Amino acid sequence: MLRPPMSATSPPPAAAVRAFDLEALEFGAARALLTERLTTPLGKSAVEALAPLTDLAVAQRALAVVVALAARLQGGSSLPISGVVDVRSWLVPFFAGEHALQSKELADLKRVLRAAERCRRWLLAGEAALTPLAHGVADLQDLVDELEQTIDDRGEVLSTASQKLARLRSEIETARGAVEAAVAHVLADAELRKVLQSPEPTWRHGRPVLQVKADFRNRVPGVLHDRSASGATLFIEPDRVVEAANRLSDAQAAEQREIAVVLATVARGLQRLRGEIGFAVEFLANADLAQAKARLIAEDGFTAPALVADGDLRLIQARHPILLRQRQLTIVPLDVRLGEPNRVLVVTGPNTGGKTVVLKTIGLLALMALAAVPIPSAAGSQVPMLASVQADIGDEQGISQNLSTFSSHVQRIARCLQQGSPRTLVLLDELGAGTDPEEGGVLGYAVLEALVAARAFAVVTTHLGRLKDFAYQHQGAENGSMAFDGRTLAPLYRLDVGIPGSSHALDIAVRVGMPPAVVERARGLLGKRDLSLEQVIERVQVARRDAEADRKKTQETTQQVQRQAEELQTKLTEAARTKTWLQEEADGVVESELRAAQAALLEALQPLLSAPAPHGERARGLKGVIEALQKRAALHRRRMRFCHDLKKGDRVFLPRWHRVCLVHKVDKIKETISVDYGNVKVDVPFEDVSWLQPLAD
Repeated sequence: MLRPPMSATSPPPAAAVRAFDLEALEFGAARALLTERLTTPLGKSAVEALAPLTDLAVAQRALAVVVALAARLQGGSSLPISGVVDVRSWLVPFFAGEHALQSKELADLKRVLRAAERCRRWLLAGEAALTPLAHGVADLQDLVDELEQTIDDRGEVLSTASQKLARLRSEIETARGAVEAAVAHVLADAELRKVLQSPEPTWRHGRPVLQVKADFRNRVPGVLHDRSASGATLFIEPDRVVEAANRLSDAQAAEQREIAVVLATVARGLQRLRGEIGFAVEFLANADLAQAKARLIAEDGFTAPALVADGDLRLIQARHPILLRQRQLTIVPLDVRLGEPNRVLVVTGPNTGGKTVVLKTIGLLALMALAAVPIPSAAGSQVPMLASVQADIGDEQGISQNLSTFSSHVQRIARCLQQGSPRTLVLLDELGAGTDPEEGGVLGYAVLEALVAARAFAVVTTHLGRLKDFAYQHQGAENGSMAFDGRTLAPLYRLDVGIPGSSHALDIAVRVGMPPAVVERARGLLGKRDLSLEQVIERVQVARRDAEADRKKTQETTQQVQRQAEELQTKLTEAARTKTWLQEEADGVVESELRAAQAALLEALQPLLSAPAPHGERARGLKGVIEALQKRAALHRRRMRFCHDLKKGDRVFLPRWHRVCLVHKVDKIKETISVDYGNVKVDVPFEDVSWLQPLAD
């Protein structure tokens, strides 16, 4: 038997969740989704064995693998596992000594092991979240290399498999050449060619023959091997070719014996590695399953829910996978939360309103999450590590046990209560139905009390009016209802939490043709108390719908105000940016004009600086005044602060050269900077540096 790898994705025994619960909650739909997304036939067995995990750490690691694989898929990368076939049909009996290894099977196994080794290396080279999937898988590269030297992908044993095989094949080529030469020598006889149907030799039963006309059998001495269907052609091996053909036949027989020896030797080696090989095969199956799960995220928009030891069961924008496949349907997403203080949800409402779909959606998505399968829901969904998911859904009768519909329901409910605990999810459809409404109501009431006492997570649907006020009288339970348009009597398929729902049975009866007199009589028989409760529920539902409409209107108004505030902030930011830019532009103009004025004055004063007194002294004094005025100006102080804050690698604009240069060094004492001017480093005084950038930039 193949040994399954104990990786992060290994499923638990199928008995971890009872088969009825999986079937009732349509877990097969999840398996079908995954089967469609498999890459290899190996993965099908892993999908069939898929079941909820019971260890939180294992489940979290498995889900982390799926998330990491989804990210790789979205990046255009996938597991290198394509092209393999399922070898387990013969590998199991081979390891049991009940099957002889064939060359074609060995070629298939080589492809599987080659893919397993590539997949193992791919996972180990990736992020840490992927490595648990390859945990415990042996390095089989040496075995793969040996098989590559032994057999090709078509199943032909290679000459490199053994020295003797290589020598025999060389002898075969020599012998074949001798046969061809002998045949050619026979065909050189022009008279003999006249009695042939075709001048081309052919092979029959591994022997070289000539196609001789039947009437000339005696003209070609040799061994008759075959004749055509019409009898007009005889296939004769000429006597002069027999000896060469015998040598070829002997060499070919020796080749087949050596191939058998090679396969036997390889088979013994594989037997010694049976554990590692079986582990690698199952590893590929689990890897394929993990990638199929990842495709639900990467290609279908599913999400990986949070798995927690304790906490709420929370599903956001959840949808049933089967309904997703029916593109013509408009699916109303489900939002539900089970947890403290209310772990029990009692859902009421009319038939065809979607109550059973709610049950199955919650149950199936919980099972999928526990099996480390992404679910069709929004981010933020969470599933606690449940020890059991129990369900009573549908009208199956226990025929083999001679049980009525009601008896089979009670039996399943009893099993659900026996399993009830804080780590159990219980799903009960139409609680109290199938018997006298009064007795069914009190029995359902007691069942709800038991679920609350056990602190189990539970979702219960019912039509019974007695159960509609249960949540109002018990802490730990909450009402829910399937939304229903009271004006059109059309179901809205939306779960509203917080209020019970009306069955609308009498209203629907009128609509579908029940005589009005009969309906009015029924209303009279219903009684004031029940009518009052229905009317209260209807008023609450109307108030809730109005409140929901007001909430949406307020939300839209809030969003509009927020958009206007964002637009205003954008305009203010743009105005501030424009103001800064205008100031920078103005400063640039002032900077340019001051430099031009300073240059003009200094140029005019230059001839007077060396003039005799008193003109030279006056000129030098005037120059000092001009420089002092500039240094006391705000622009000068701003330039100094800018230059003192410069550091190596900054870029500055030098107006004198009309060039932006890279700062190499800043000397704050001498108030100079060293810049790269082409390939030359030039020292420039702070006064020649501008904090502005040219407008062209």
